[in-house]
Order: sequence, then C-alpha cells, then structure tokens
Amino acid sequence: MARTAKKTGATLAQGGTVVGATFEETEKTKSAAKTSETVVLAVSLPHGLKFDDVPCSDGGTKTIVFPGLNDALRSKREGILLGRGNAVAFKIDKADWENILKMHGKEAAFTGVNGGLPCIIPMKDEKEFKSRSDELKEIDHGVNPVDPEKVGVKETNNV
Repeated sequence: MARTAKKTGATLAQGGTVVGATFEETEKTKSAAKTSETVVLAVSLPHGLKFDDVPCSDGGTKTIVFPGLNDALRSKREGILLGRGNAVAFKIDKADWENILKMHGKEAAFTGVNGGLPCIIPMKDEKEFKSRSDELKEIDHGVNPVDPEKVGVKETNNV
C-alpha cells in the first residue's frame, strides 16, 4: 500500500487579505474579499487561527485562516519572534466575519483573557487600524519571546 504524501507549506486564507501591520510597512494589496462590504480586523495571534466551518452562500462551508504574527518565520532557520504589542490588519468579508462571530464569538481570541484585550479586534477601516496603534500595543497574546538579558543568559565566545 502506498503512503500518501503530507502537504507542507502554509494554508492560504480564503476570503481575506493582510493589508497592514504595526511592525513594518506593507504594501497595499488587492482585497480577496468578494463583496463590497468588508471588515478590517486587528489580529495579534502568535500563530494563525483556522476556521474550517464558515458557511458559504452555496450551502457548504469554507476555510478562513487568520494570519499569525510569526507566520513569516515558518520554515526559516533564523528570525525574530514578535511578541506583545504587534498586530496585522486583516481584511475579510463582513458576512464571513459575522458567521465566525456567531459560531466562535465566545472564544478567548474574541473576548480576551483575564480582562486583557482580545487578539482579534474589529476596526472600521485601515485608517482606524493605524490611528489606534497605541491601543494595539497593549494586546498581549501570551506567547511572548523571552528576553535573554532579563533571565540572565550570558553570551559565550565560540571556541
């Protein structure tokens, strides 16, 4: 019996596009959203979040993947992990967003943990995302990289 090959690589988001970030300047990309009504979300997840049960207009379901802050480091040997206070602007169809909220709106990513800000916050548009950058610096997803200096790591010389 032949073994099936594993699929590798990142899953592409259906129905959404990253249109900005707090940690670097990104070019504006054309929206993958199908309707004229879209929602911009500030997403501060350390890793992507996949919803594969979002209802479609044809009666089936589709998959929507919210981007993670550190997705660009996937399959790389070196890089810098992004911690608290960073977010990406993710544009999605309003209907898809409403369906996700109906089914998953009580989960921690949408409500926050221990009184903190949620990791996914709806915005009016890209301008609001940029103007609320001070507030977005307070988002803490809880999987932050350790600062080597604070934990007493000393640099050694390679022998």
